[in-house]
Amino acid sequence: MSDILQRLKERKLVQWALAYAAGAFALLQGVDIVAQRFGWPESVERLLIIALAVGFFVILVLAWYHGERGAQRVSGTELLILALLLAIGGAILWRFAAGGAEQSVPVASRTAPAGVRTANAPTAQKSIAVLPFANMSSDAEQEYFSDGMTEEILNALAKVPGLAVTARTSVFSLKGAKKDVREIGTLLGVTYVLEGSVRRAGDEVRITAQLIRTDNGFHLWSETYDRKLDHVFALQAELAGAIAKALALPLGVGGDAALVNQRMDDPEAYALYLQARAAYRARGDGVKRSIELYREVLKRDPKYAPAWSGLCGSLTVLTWYVSGDELANTARNLDEAVEAGERALALSPDSVDAHIMLALVYTYQWRWNLADQHFQRALALAPNDAELLLDRAWWLAAMGRREEALHSAQRATATDPLVPIFRNFLGLLLFQAGRNDESIAVLEAAHELAPDLSLVAVNLAQSYLRGGRADDAERVLDSMKVPPSETVLQLRAAIRLVRDPSLRETIRRESGDAVLGYALAVLNWTDVDLLFIAIEKRMDLHLSGAMPVMALRSDALAEHRQDPRYIALLRKAGFDAAGLPLPDGAPR
Repeated sequence: MSDILQRLKERKLVQWALAYAAGAFALLQGVDIVAQRFGWPESVERLLIIALAVGFFVILVLAWYHGERGAQRVSGTELLILALLLAIGGAILWRFAAGGAEQSVPVASRTAPAGVRTANAPTAQKSIAVLPFANMSSDAEQEYFSDGMTEEILNALAKVPGLAVTARTSVFSLKGAKKDVREIGTLLGVTYVLEGSVRRAGDEVRITAQLIRTDNGFHLWSETYDRKLDHVFALQAELAGAIAKALALPLGVGGDAALVNQRMDDPEAYALYLQARAAYRARGDGVKRSIELYREVLKRDPKYAPAWSGLCGSLTVLTWYVSGDELANTARNLDEAVEAGERALALSPDSVDAHIMLALVYTYQWRWNLADQHFQRALALAPNDAELLLDRAWWLAAMGRREEALHSAQRATATDPLVPIFRNFLGLLLFQAGRNDESIAVLEAAHELAPDLSLVAVNLAQSYLRGGRADDAERVLDSMKVPPSETVLQLRAAIRLVRDPSLRETIRRESGDAVLGYALAVLNWTDVDLLFIAIEKRMDLHLSGAMPVMALRSDALAEHRQDPRYIALLRKAGFDAAGLPLPDGAPR
């Protein structure tokens, strides 16, 4: 062995190997920089690595035979040892080259059977964010179609086994943001992003898509698809299947086709459905518009379950977006929402959306046990769905199960940290739990994400007031760009009280007992009699689902839970004297 080592030294084999390795490394670094600037595909760098690996073998052989004692005869044993060394080194280099497309990174810390992953969690080896596709149509109003196609492709990819997909809410929060893919990868905790564009002209659709690594910006795959609108479902499945193949992920039984199972035969009705969904997500006047569109879709295709589910959701939240006169229709709207949700479930028994929407409308109707049944089923189907976790937190808070509600809201926020509405509800729960400093921190982050979102502004002002920061509360309220609601009037009254407590009777005369009662409660100067009046008024209007019930469960009334008025309000909301939900249909 010592003789062999001596010969290796004489032939300067180690020096040759080190020099070659240094040169190869420098070359790879240079190519990496150039490739990033010119958008070269990753296959170029991978082929270069393989070529350098082969070149490494050649250099070692040349060094052995042309060393200082190149004429000396080599024994069979020496050749065998050299061959083994080359084989081991070659295997290591080949493993590096072949594995270049997949960096070894920690697996995500949570399971995601529904395909949804946690943003900002340790990056999963196969994880992807589908960025909102650009609308390249000549009509700017076709934005709903490009957004809808993005969401459908995201949903299809979420069904690929072994692929973690960032939730819609997080990726759409980045819409319009000018961020590099590396920054997006860090922000969302993903290894890949899919970006592209959609162009629709009449019944023709063109989709261009690119799959990009977030660590180096290399394009792994790109394709352009031209299809008729009536083939759009097959296109969604084909594109998702192509991504899975590019990531070397098996599709299992059914192949591409199994990735898209909610199809309809009428392409124009499908376009209306996408438009309805976009209007619903826009909220405001869009909710009413979405109801009209969903009804039009269902006239054309009454068996399309997603449209029934969407109609259920729109009718449920409509109470937040109508005038005072229209609130008289709330009970009827909620009954229709139940009918729509049940139709969706009859057509698609395992629809997560249908179970969530039914759970939500039953929560609005204070039919707590029925809501719980649908929440439980939805959780079994999609335990990591962020919107489900948030809605469930709302129900838990109404049950008086505050710690569980906080945990569920925290999970929703951790899953989709870029969604202001999730942070908003978590901040509200923290406020009601008396953790006001934490509430302010969470709500300030939500307000920074969405400075024009009135719900966030109202809750942030409320937390500022509880913390004695009347000027900050007024600044936030002044920044709101919507007409003042009753809640805003209550907060304005609270600001006046902070600055001059003697105005209490003036506020009562001007705005009534309910406004004064909530203003005092916000400041933690609770007048129990007035607070009971304020809560009952909100319950009678039935305008905000579980919100007045959450107020009833607040610490402000903790010492008054044996008060007949408290028990009467519990009963009105569907609970017994101990605060447990009554059987559905029991007299209240």
